[in-house]
Amino acid sequence: MQWSDSLVESRLLRGVLDQAAAHARHRLRTPVTVVPGHTSFRDLTTERAPTVLGRLIDDGAALLDVAVAAHHASGRAAARQLRALAEFTRHRPAGSFDRAPGEPGAASAASRAARPEVLTAVSEWAVDEVATRLHLTGHAAQDLLALAVTLDEQLPATLTALEEGRIGRRHAEVLAELLPLLTDPAVRSQVEARLLARVGSKTPSQLRVAARRAVLSADANAALRRAAAAVRERGVRLYPGKDGTDTLSLAHASPVARACYDALERYAEACRTEGDSRTKQQRMADCLADLVLRPGEHGLPPVQAQLTITAAAATLLGGDEPGEVDGEPLPAEVIREIAYALGLLPRPTVATSSISPGGTDTGAVPPSADTQTEGVPRPRGADAGYAGTRRDGAVDAPGSDRAAADPEDTSSSVEERRAAVADLLLARRVTGTTLAARPQVAVTHPLTGALLALTDATAIRRGDPIGRPGRTLAYRADAAMDRFVRARDRRCRFPGCRARPRRCDLDHQVPYDRGGPTSPCNLCCLCEYHHRLKTLAPGWAMTPVAGGGVRWTLPGGHQVTTHPPAYGTDDDQPPDRSTAPAGSTPHTADPPPF
Repeated sequence: MQWSDSLVESRLLRGVLDQAAAHARHRLRTPVTVVPGHTSFRDLTTERAPTVLGRLIDDGAALLDVAVAAHHASGRAAARQLRALAEFTRHRPAGSFDRAPGEPGAASAASRAARPEVLTAVSEWAVDEVATRLHLTGHAAQDLLALAVTLDEQLPATLTALEEGRIGRRHAEVLAELLPLLTDPAVRSQVEARLLARVGSKTPSQLRVAARRAVLSADANAALRRAAAAVRERGVRLYPGKDGTDTLSLAHASPVARACYDALERYAEACRTEGDSRTKQQRMADCLADLVLRPGEHGLPPVQAQLTITAAAATLLGGDEPGEVDGEPLPAEVIREIAYALGLLPRPTVATSSISPGGTDTGAVPPSADTQTEGVPRPRGADAGYAGTRRDGAVDAPGSDRAAADPEDTSSSVEERRAAVADLLLARRVTGTTLAARPQVAVTHPLTGALLALTDATAIRRGDPIGRPGRTLAYRADAAMDRFVRARDRRCRFPGCRARPRRCDLDHQVPYDRGGPTSPCNLCCLCEYHHRLKTLAPGWAMTPVAGGGVRWTLPGGHQVTTHPPAYGTDDDQPPDRSTAPAGSTPHTADPPPF
């Protein structure tokens, strides 16, 4: 290999040699190879400059060859998976597994219409089997099954090309999205063959453009069908974000979506004032929140929004333990900002420190204040605070370096905050507040974080500090039991489902008509869909297990067990018996029935 002399090459080679020499001098005492069978750093320092650069290029190219081979192998593995899933759907026909339309327990017309057309002949429960076994969300599992059936039944040449490594999975997904718009199988096959023959080195984006052009050339009405299909999939979705933000997404017909965006731009421009430091996007986001949460001010009937806020008392007092809003974890400072904005706590005006309640570690998990709030529009006025708004004395805010360095700070603001938290927990009435109900105090297990009891100040005054609900002879749980089970489960108990508890049914694990009691030990939260699955889907079974778990048995015998999320830890943590004292009785997440 010949190398020409140039200023750029000489500087590059000098940098490579200097780096290699420094690394060898400070880090290496014996030859260490970068990749087995390839050149070591020490070898590089003894070679002539052109050879060093040549080795780097050659070795890098060899490693890239390995990556390319792995890419082709992953495509072949994806093709095998898709073929197996397509064959799996043929073993789950809707006619044998699902209730016919009009029968009790059958899927609603809206649910059937929302399913991909290629899955209409497949049982609705097949998606849940795939989601559970592959640890996917329901939407992801449905998309995967739709892709498998589309490629297997409508685009077999594309599936073969993927299996042979001639295209990647993203290429196959592009063709599976666009070519089914051609309703004539013969025309579709011709367009598929032409695109596969010319795919060459096209990226998925380039292939998408070529496929769109080919589809429109073959069938001018395909664009109309695609637009109609896209409009049928319109909706609003919420995606969890990071650092206390979520993404609210609207999918609608292009003219409507663009009109909404243009209206928000106009609102954002109209509310711009002198000294407003918000960006245009920030003003648009605030205007959208105002329009949705305060429609009464725009001639529309007002509605109320409900949020469930879960936070330890130590968090409200200035600690660093994160809290939750509707089951999504948020930083402690964000939880406090929400409490300030809703008027649940007074906003501090002086520096405070993060002194834990009591000042000592008793080994017990502090109680949580679990509140449901109604009507959460952005407060007006200079003191209104969003999450992340800088507050007075932010330099000494809980969690800051100064506050952490001065744990003995006993300012009057700490006592004020203690009094405010006490007043919140002792609230008797919710009229005129943002509370939908009195705050609930959660008593949790000190080791597992499992919910033991749920009570409030009124129950404590009555001399019932434990507040554990018992069983009832009635079919429906009473109010106390209902609150306890929803606070314990905090979401649907089906594997991977995150439906919020207030959207769920309270289901008897052992059916009531078969002797199952109406008690916390036998009740769990299930969303409407998974309640139907548990009751109607052939081959599925749900049984309670020790420690508050629920064991799901899939068709074929595979089993998955879910547990109520532990307070203050990761989701779905089973009770940790390894930390229990020797000879003690294993803890269960449910209180014993009375």
